[in-house]
Amino acid sequence: MKKLFPLLYGIFLFTFLIGEKGVCQEYSRIRADFAVKIKTISGGQSLTMGQVYYDRNIKQVIYDISFPEKEIWITSDTLVYQIRQGKLISKTATLSMAEFTVFHLALNSQLQDFGLKNSAYAATDVQREQDLVITTWVPPAKNKEKPGNILVSVKNKQLFGVIIQDPEGTILRKQFFENYQVISGLSFPGKIVEINITNGLENYQVTTYKNIVIDELENDSKYFYNTSGLHL
Repeated sequence: MKKLFPLLYGIFLFTFLIGEKGVCQEYSRIRADFAVKIKTISGGQSLTMGQVYYDRNIKQVIYDISFPEKEIWITSDTLVYQIRQGKLISKTATLSMAEFTVFHLALNSQLQDFGLKNSAYAATDVQREQDLVITTWVPPAKNKEKPGNILVSVKNKQLFGVIIQDPEGTILRKQFFENYQVISGLSFPGKIVEINITNGLENYQVTTYKNIVIDELENDSKYFYNTSGLHL
């Protein structure tokens, strides 16, 4: 299960960000071929490939993994399931994550501001640097988690970069959203580069999405997995 969390960490946002969430009725489903390449501080590398399915009404993110081995990973409510050959390998409790993914935010037209416009964060400063518009978002003062600021840059009206800081202003994580594709009127990044920084050292993760399909009318079973009968 250890290999699962680095992959998911780059896809999910922090759950303490979101307060009230806006609703968009235009798009409901997304599926795509994906590949995740990870390079760690120690020099280790990994590659994971497969297809991902998400229906914002069901709120399960389902990864149908084809490489390095056939598996299914499911995030549902506050649990992450790892399934191999129809058998549950692990079930791990986590924060509720589905609504804070790039998939949910894109389908709800909230990706441009990283979901922060409908959160407890407040935009305090907006600057323009060449073709980037950079907004500094500040967390509520009474937040017990004591998070730092988040800097969000937009290029051509699309989310370009995110920098997450600790309360002292040290950069913890950077994300860059690239190679946007427009499918059925929905703009979605074809590449997300994430840099996690620990003690000044950087871990890199690159996620790519191809063959993106929006609001598929077929393959209903791919968008829902019955987890009620899964037991270790």
